[in-house]
Amino acid sequence: MIKTGKNILKTLPQEIESVDERVKPFIRWAGGKQNLVLKLSEHLPKKMFGSYFEPFVGAGSLFFHNKFENPHLSDINPHLINSFISIRDSAEEVSNRLVFHKKRVSREYYYKLRDVFNKRKDQFTIDQAAIFIFLVHTSFNGIYRVNKKGEYNVPFGKGKPAIPDIAHLLKIQNKLKGVTITNGMYEDILSSVKRDDFVYFDPPYPPLNDTSFFQHYSIDKFPNQQQIELSEYAQDLNKIGAFVMISNAETPMIKELYKGWKVNKVSAYRYVNCKAERKAVSELIITNY
Repeated sequence: MIKTGKNILKTLPQEIESVDERVKPFIRWAGGKQNLVLKLSEHLPKKMFGSYFEPFVGAGSLFFHNKFENPHLSDINPHLINSFISIRDSAEEVSNRLVFHKKRVSREYYYKLRDVFNKRKDQFTIDQAAIFIFLVHTSFNGIYRVNKKGEYNVPFGKGKPAIPDIAHLLKIQNKLKGVTITNGMYEDILSSVKRDDFVYFDPPYPPLNDTSFFQHYSIDKFPNQQQIELSEYAQDLNKIGAFVMISNAETPMIKELYKGWKVNKVSAYRYVNCKAERKAVSELIITNY
C-alpha cells in the first residue's frame, strides 16, 4: 500500500472559495463526476463542517472544484494514488515526462509504453505515474482495467489525448499541498472520521441491466454485497454525527438501501455499452442532511 504522512493544511470554508481555486482533474476516469460537479457542489452541507474525506477519489472532480478543510483523499488503485502523490511532490518532473510521451503518441507507442508499465506494475515512481497518466488519457474511454495477472490491458483509443500541461499540473500541485493521500479501502478512514466531518462516497455503480457498461468503471468489481456493506458503513458514520454524501446509480436496490435518507435525482451522460455510446441516465445524490 502507498501511504503518505499525515500532513495537514488548514483552509478557509468552501463557501468563500474563489473561482481561481477551481481546477479540472488531471486525468480521465471512467465514471468521473466532472459533468455533475456543479450539482454535487450544490448539495454540500450548508453547515460548517470539519475535515473532508473522499475514499473513492477517482479523478477527484468534487475535491478539485471546491476548497475543503483538512482533505483526506484515498483510493484502492495504487497507481492512481501514485499519480496524485507524484504531482503533489514533483509536478514539474511529471510534466517533463508527459511532454516526452505526448510528442511520440501513436498506436504503436501506446502499446510499447503499456508493456513497459506492466513490467513495472509493482513500482510506484514518478516515471510510472507519468506513464499511467498518459495511458489513461490515450486509452479507450479512459478505462483502467487489468487482467487476472494484474496487467493493464485497455486498448488504444485517442490519437490526440488531452494531456495536462505544466500550468495545469502546477495548479493541481497547489491544490494538493498538505493533503493527506493514501492507498487503501474505504473502510480504512473509519478511525479518522469525527463528528461534523464530511465524507463523500462515489463507489463503482451497480449495473443498470445485464448488459450495462457501468461495471467497467473500476478495476475491481463492486457487487451487490459490497453496496450493502457500504450502506451499513454510511449508517455508522451517520450515527457518529458525520455529514455523508453518496453518488450512485438509480436502481431499486440503491433506493432501498438508503431509505430514510435525502435522495436527489440528477441526469448525467454516461457510456452505457462497450461501443462507446453515451446517453442520459438518472443518477442519485444521497445525503444524510
